[in-house]
Amino acid sequence: MAENKTLEHLPEVRAAVAALSPEDRELLAAVQASPFKLTTPEQFKEFVDNIDYFVFEPNIHDLNDLGWRYLAQHIDTPLPPELLKAIDPVPFGKYAMQEEQGHFTEHGYISLSGDKWEQERPAKLEKKPSIRERLEQGKKECAEKHKAQPYKEKLRRNCKEVLICHITITTRIIPLPPLSLILGSIMRASLWASG
Repeated sequence: MAENKTLEHLPEVRAAVAALSPEDRELLAAVQASPFKLTTPEQFKEFVDNIDYFVFEPNIHDLNDLGWRYLAQHIDTPLPPELLKAIDPVPFGKYAMQEEQGHFTEHGYISLSGDKWEQERPAKLEKKPSIRERLEQGKKECAEKHKAQPYKEKLRRNCKEVLICHITITTRIIPLPPLSLILGSIMRASLWASG
């Protein structure tokens, strides 16, 4: 009980209950007086979308009433008053209560309909592109940038064009190793011989 009193003071619970019709408030009162009572603020907010989750019969208060209701639903032919007087509805009421897993409250009889409880769905978050999609987009941007700025035709001998990342292409100076003495003398000799 203390838990429900605490919930009633929450602004979102008060707002959800205030928005209910008088019939739906009566249903909520029966739900809260039964083992099906709502226990979280989310359930109170979702209650209006889940009215059909419950079956509420305000005119049924005991096993006698429930038994007569069960008989009315299951007997196809009307019975004469003499036979109706011979019927004890209480066993039928017990059977119906067990079958429906229902409960009596001061507001009436309540059971579950068998419908699924509909939960509030969070607003759809904007889908972020995956890493693969972002890489593909980066490649496309790089290709467009490449078309807009073609490679420089003439690079110095000690410069190489290097792909630094998938988005930018840049020119970076890469020092070449010094020629060894043997290689240098071979080169000079071949240059001297050719002319």
